[in-house]
Amino acid sequence: SELCSRYGVSRITVRRAIADLVKEGILHRQQGKGTFVREHKIKRELFEVGSFSEHTTASGKTPSSQILSNTVVPADEEMAKVFRQPAGSPMLRLHRLLFIDQEPFIIETSFYPLRLLPDLEKHIGEYPSTYSTLKQRYGVSMTRFEKRLEVVYATPYEAELFMCDNGTPLFLLEKLTYDQQGRPIHLSKSLMQTSRVVFTLEVDKSGGM
Repeated sequence: SELCSRYGVSRITVRRAIADLVKEGILHRQQGKGTFVREHKIKRELFEVGSFSEHTTASGKTPSSQILSNTVVPADEEMAKVFRQPAGSPMLRLHRLLFIDQEPFIIETSFYPLRLLPDLEKHIGEYPSTYSTLKQRYGVSMTRFEKRLEVVYATPYEAELFMCDNGTPLFLLEKLTYDQQGRPIHLSKSLMQTSRVVFTLEVDKSGGM
């Protein structure tokens, strides 16, 4: 009724205009809630190598982070196998909320082997990104990674951090990163709202990335 009054058009014209905008992806409908402007999706290259801070800054946006927990835990059998360390080896578990332009974008849980990176838990925050800390303090550069992507649904805890509904679809991106010596050095599990990100992939004609 407000749109009809403001623009001097009929209800059927407004409905058709809204339907067209929904088809174009500009608006989206939520059953029982209404019609809303769709958020602009942020592009993330699936095969990018580098830190969240580096890629966000390169896109002209401002990254920031909040450490939710920073603890040392013993590696279980699965973690020990991933990092090629004895079971019970000390691991840094870093749980963070990452922001783009002050909006929560990623819930990230990362693991680092402290046998290779002694006292890393004491040096988190020294540089703009953890990868910068690894390079500057330990001489470690990230050169190769493996990724796995799937869709999960927000728990009440995750919904609270993202300020979204419980059960909202999320991308779960698991990444295992290796250093210049071929050692597994970083395992991360990152959650992102599917409505806020689109993953891209570029392959040349020869099959290379």
